[in-house]
Amino acid sequence: MTRLTQCNADRCSAPSAAAAAPARGHPRLWRAAGVLAVVLAATQLQGCFVLGLGAVGTTAYVATDRRTAGSIVEDNTIGLKADNQIASALGPNANVRAVSYNQQVLLVGQVPTEADKQRAAEIVKGIPNVKAVLNEIDVGPVADLNRQATDALITTKVKARLIDANDIFGNAFKVTTSNSVVYLMGIVTQREADRAVQIARDTTGVSKVVTMFNIISEQQLREMQNPQKENAPPPEPRGNNPA
Repeated sequence: MTRLTQCNADRCSAPSAAAAAPARGHPRLWRAAGVLAVVLAATQLQGCFVLGLGAVGTTAYVATDRRTAGSIVEDNTIGLKADNQIASALGPNANVRAVSYNQQVLLVGQVPTEADKQRAAEIVKGIPNVKAVLNEIDVGPVADLNRQATDALITTKVKARLIDANDIFGNAFKVTTSNSVVYLMGIVTQREADRAVQIARDTTGVSKVVTMFNIISEQQLREMQNPQKENAPPPEPRGNNPA
């Protein structure tokens, strides 16, 4: 069952809506390089611990993802198609990212107009095998390097704290940050979902937490973790996906 929620520092509220998509042009390559430099500088000020955890988590993630191999490939394909098609349609003045997890697509970034935001969503909805689109694109100017670097650092900190937690499996979560809002995706139990939201919400710099989870039962999780079934696909989450 897929559930969408929004949480600020005080409480969680009901689900958000869906729709939207990313756009990129060549200028994004330069922005990405600049953001990387700023993030590296920022994290060096924080020390090496956070970066180290992030690197370890990335390595482990490949071998422990709860999606099937086919689903991972499909998500990568959807992301590439979405980025390319939106960049072509909206041009370099749009700064959008498509994050696909279990064929559900999160769209974040900035576009000049509301029409561009809706156009991006329609593009992604037209990509084969996309089950749902959550449109979180902001209408306004493209985020500057400081804003992008801050978001990247928040993502790194949340990932590190999820991995460091001893009561959940941190690599089961996909973390994205845009304008200090943290988006969590994953195939997880309700217990894991609640704990991850708590961890993200308590991370310095996070203004709100939005989730796009596929909720499974504890029994389904045990079956996925059973070594005798390690080559079997994870159970398909029950319930409706967001529109």
